[in-house]
Amino acid sequence: MTTLTMAKEAKKYSEGLEDIRWKQLRKRVLERDGHRCRCCGKSEGILQVHHRQYHRCKTSGEWRKPWEYHPVFLVTLCEGCHYRGHQQFSIPIKDI
Repeated sequence: MTTLTMAKEAKKYSEGLEDIRWKQLRKRVLERDGHRCRCCGKSEGILQVHHRQYHRCKTSGEWRKPWEYHPVFLVTLCEGCHYRGHQQFSIPIKDI
């Protein structure tokens, strides 16, 4: 994947996080997790909903939209744990 293609995909993903469907799913995940980081238990500060894996269509190469994931693939993390997780681990990409 070229740098330009990656930048375009990142922009589309960021725009998807503004979609009402993502905001509704994010709210459900936060409620499910009791508005606490599933890693450290923190409840104050910025909480983020992290995708445990990314899904891409085998035939078209299109990425699944942020709101098209089952909640089992989403987890609430505080900003610090989310950052550290991305530094330590790569997110698996599943071709479906």
